Amino acid sequence: MKRQLAVLAAACLAACAGPAVKPAVTPHAARGDAVLILPGFGYGPAAGTVFKEISAVAARDGVDLYVAPFVTRSGLDDSRARLRRFIQEERLDRYERLHVFAFIAGAWTLNPLLDQIALPNLTSVVYDRSPFQERAPKIAVTKLPRRAWLRYGATIADVARTPYPPARRPDVHVALLVESVPTPFMVSHAKDAAAYGPFDFACGSLGQPYDDCAYVPLNHTEMYARFADVWPDVDAFIRTGRLRSNANRTPPVQVSIEGGHR
Repeated sequence: MKRQLAVLAAACLAACAGPAVKPAVTPHAARGDAVLILPGFGYGPAAGTVFKEISAVAARDGVDLYVAPFVTRSGLDDSRARLRRFIQEERLDRYERLHVFAFIAGAWTLNPLLDQIALPNLTSVVYDRSPFQERAPKIAVTKLPRRAWLRYGATIADVARTPYPPARRPDVHVALLVESVPTPFMVSHAKDAAAYGPFDFACGSLGQPYDDCAYVPLNHTEMYARFADVWPDVDAFIRTGRLRSNANRTPPVQVSIEGGHR
């Protein structure tokens, strides 16, 4: 039985994992800017295709895009070690400026790592935040423990029991893009999610110092599938230190877990 469970877990992980994405042609001398995308539990092959398409767009604008599939089954510590190796092996320190887009598990992995490594060229970080989806790991490991372990191993439990660890790098520009729509998983567990308290969408309540903050009418799954809609804000922030002028900076009101706010 243990062997069968191990095989099932490996098969599920393979089905859910997305690919690494790197610039199609590595320049002899690195260009000025690189963007490192840190996906999380929702990353799969379809999102990998989206990121590859955006990589081609970014390359035409002089930006090299990397996606690091760093999430391991063995916990956040090993995930951080894998991310650290990716940064070293891809020589991301050779760029003048390094920018990061961190999905939810990406933030839980990256932020403590910033206390351990220098990354002097780190210039900006854009975080995907979600008062809805950030409750999903705790719900999964509490209500669906075997399924959660089979799919994600120990890492989802680490995220579930670890409060958000803010990045404290005053030299780095930070933006928050806040999802305002729940995923079907969260809707199906609306009572469990609501039991943890009211949802607070105020940017200042998210526990992360920031320079700019905006709301996107997407759920967590859509943040991957429709990342092309998100990219213009990321591109604006890495170039100017501000999200687009037409970004929605008004927090949603009377948010419902059943329907969210669009």
